[in-house]
Amino acid sequence: MNNLNLIQENVHFVENIKLFTDVNNQIFDRIILNLKSAQQLTIDGLGIDSQLIDKINKFAPIKHILKKKSGNDQEIIELLKDITRDLKDYELEFRIQELESKFSKDLSETTFNELQKELKKKQNIN
Repeated sequence: MNNLNLIQENVHFVENIKLFTDVNNQIFDRIILNLKSAQQLTIDGLGIDSQLIDKINKFAPIKHILKKKSGNDQEIIELLKDITRDLKDYELEFRIQELESKFSKDLSETTFNELQKELKKKQNIN
């Protein structure tokens, strides 16, 4: 939240991240929409409730990591790449678990093929 200009310049690293709650997705979508605009951004200009911003600032563990890397944009970008990769891996693992659970209930060939496709996708990522 404190590096909006850097994130705005590198929005492609974070824009396709999928989050796992509706509230997080709504906030994230609003932030991405604002980041993609050509305007100079401020935290107040994001249009997000100030209490929510305070909670993010208070509880987000990444802020402590970024404080140690402040002033080094390249390290921050590398960190964003790593986080994005980890979140995409988590998303895929979550999807695989869903399909495995579904397959164990219905034993359908369609579900099995979906599961196999997801596993191959994961294999190609790693």
